[in-house]
This record gives sequence, structure tokens and C-alpha cells, in this order.
Amino acid sequence: MADPKKPAAEAGPGNVDQIRDILFGGQMRDYERRFQELNQRLEADLARLRDTQEKRLAQIDKRIDDQLDKLGKLLRQEISDRNGAVDDLESRLQQAARTARGEINKALEGLGHELAASDERQREALADAQASSAARVGEAESALSRTGAELRAEKVGREDLAALLTEFALRLKGDFDLPIPK
Repeated sequence: MADPKKPAAEAGPGNVDQIRDILFGGQMRDYERRFQELNQRLEADLARLRDTQEKRLAQIDKRIDDQLDKLGKLLRQEISDRNGAVDDLESRLQQAARTARGEINKALEGLGHELAASDERQREALADAQASSAARVGEAESALSRTGAELRAEKVGREDLAALLTEFALRLKGDFDLPIPK
């Protein structure tokens, strides 16, 4: 007959690793798989948020540029039109031309102020959009950190796992017996 302690004596470090893999391998692989899936989802969400914000900022930039171009064209056209009118009026009446120039300059100055105010509003909107984007990225990073901390809190601690496996190995060897309750 075989010695009953011989299988336990043969359970060397390699066998303990096999036993550990048998007992906890599936669970650890499941944890690893879940961590990978969560990480991939979070990275995809973060990339999607970045792309969305970049697209939005590009659209805002394009709209601002288009509006500035339109206002610039309108201003240039207005200047051109007014200068033509001034030249016509100047040739007809010197006094009427002075009055018209004053009005034109006031109108141009008003348009310049409106353009500056519009430009400032557009820049503030862009800054707000950038701040909002940064806040959303911060929120996403915070959510990622919280989720990572939650997952770390849910996993089995190394010390607990080591104690369990040590007790298991001692029991297999027969060196650790629990008292039998009466």
C-alpha cells in the first residue's frame, strides 16, 4: 500500500501553484477579463468624449471664423460703399461731404465696437466650451479612478490569499489539524 503522507509530501511548489490555479484561476481570469473590459470601455468612452469635444471646438472655431469673415467682408463692403458715397458727395457739395464723412466715421466706429464686442462674446463662448470640455474630461478621469478603486477594494487581498493557501498546504501535508468540536 502507498503511504498516505506521500501525496502530500510530493506536493511541492509546482503542485501548490497548480492547486492555486485550480482553486482560484478561473476567478482571477474572470477578474482580469472584467478589468480589461472595463478599461477598454472607459478608454473608448474617454476617446469618444475627446473626439466629440474636438469636433465641437472645431465647429465653434469654424463658426467664429465664418462670422468674422462675414463681418470683415461686410465692414470692407460698407467702407467701400461709404467711401464711394463720400467721393460723390464731395464732388457735389463740400459742406455736405464733411457732414457725410462724420456720419460715416461714426457708423464705422460703431461697427468696429460691435465687431469687437461680438469677437469678445465669441471668444468667451469658446473659453466656456473649453472649460466645459476640461470639466467633462476631469469627470471621466475621476469616474475612472473611482471605478478602479472600487475594483481594487472588491478583490481578494494578497495577505488573505497567502494565509488561505498556507493553511491549505499545511492541511494537505497533514501538519495542521483542527480540533474536532464536541
